[in-house]
Amino acid sequence: MQTLLFVSPMTRGHEIQVRELHRRFPVDALERGTGVERVRVFIGSGFYALEIMVDDGDVQQQFHRFLDTPEIAAFFASLGGHIQQLPRPGQETAEMPLAAPLLEWERGMDR
Repeated sequence: MQTLLFVSPMTRGHEIQVRELHRRFPVDALERGTGVERVRVFIGSGFYALEIMVDDGDVQQQFHRFLDTPEIAAFFASLGGHIQQLPRPGQETAEMPLAAPLLEWERGMDR
């Protein structure tokens, strides 16, 4: 599994609206196959973070496949009034605020 984290500024005070919109997250599109195995979303003190995990293949290609899914693109468009710099289909990943794992530690983890 490979993980990619997208982090973007969010308008403070819009947390309730963002939570409401996520009740309509297009899970059905994910179930049909978008190249993504897991999605987690975090919000807090002026930020929005989207974590995706892909099982195999090129993580950037899988991320673009995810973004190119019409239901996903429409969902992100609906968040536009609350979150800045949302990923868009066709946008280069080099232009996005993305991060990949650097360090992972867990008690009892084999070294």
